[in-house]
Amino acid sequence: MRILTIALLLILSGCASYQAGIAAKGAEVADELLTTAEWQVCYAASVGSIKRRYGMTVERANLYKEFCSGAGAANVVGPIE
Repeated sequence: MRILTIALLLILSGCASYQAGIAAKGAEVADELLTTAEWQVCYAASVGSIKRRYGMTVERANLYKEFCSGAGAANVVGPIE
């Protein structure tokens, strides 16, 4: 049992380069998820959902347009008057 515990601790601790590789890959995946989420907000959302979410005030409409600058969907939102 003692040998199993020691072996488990050695496996879990790993070497520094292995842990750094895992951290780097995790950061890469997180960056990709954020890029995908931004794309979905600016390009994949329906016109109606964008208007309901961001078109209620001038401030929110302007924030959406700024966030999605250059995106074709940025022209969808206009403030409800």
